[in-house]
Amino acid sequence: MVKTTIILDDELYKKLVQEALEKYGSTRKLSQLINEKLKNEAVKGVREGKRLRVSIGRDLKPEEIEKLVEEGWREIVKWKP
Repeated sequence: MVKTTIILDDELYKKLVQEALEKYGSTRKLSQLINEKLKNEAVKGVREGKRLRVSIGRDLKPEEIEKLVEEGWREIVKWKP
């Protein structure tokens, strides 16, 4: 987890607070609600056929692609920021 500060539009914030109150009974899980929404949008984008193309300079085997999906891309491409 990474802690960060974001600036939200007042109306959006009010809607998120209201949803957190309805779903969790308090605003203490506002971050969890936002994370869920962002993850759902990411999955939705994949389902809609949106693609992200990354060139790593080599072809990946099917098992490497599966590992990439399950464990993350850093291990597969040996990423060094």
